[in-house]
Amino acid sequence: MKRKGFTLVEIVLVVGVIFILAAIGAWRLSALKSEANSVAANSALDVVQRMQQLSDVEGITQTTTTALDRLKELQSQLSAKGHNYYQYNPTNLAEKVDYDANAGQWVPRPIP
Repeated sequence: MKRKGFTLVEIVLVVGVIFILAAIGAWRLSALKSEANSVAANSALDVVQRMQQLSDVEGITQTTTTALDRLKELQSQLSAKGHNYYQYNPTNLAEKVDYDANAGQWVPRPIP
């Protein structure tokens, strides 16, 4: 007698292995996502700190204190001085960094 199909035990084993692999993949994916967010925040902070250092060297002063407005002001003033290589999206940068007016420095935003 020839078998045409799978037994219930074989199907349960295959589904169980697929479930275990999916659980491991989901766990690893969440770890990769948090790692990527951390790297993006550090990269954004580095870019903004370099922009601030360059503006300090150029003698540029900023009048705004919110992160987004300050980034826009930094970019426009640096462009006016001929530094066009800092043309990043200020909204994306402002989501990852914040300006601490009391300390006078850029700090990373907490990652949710």
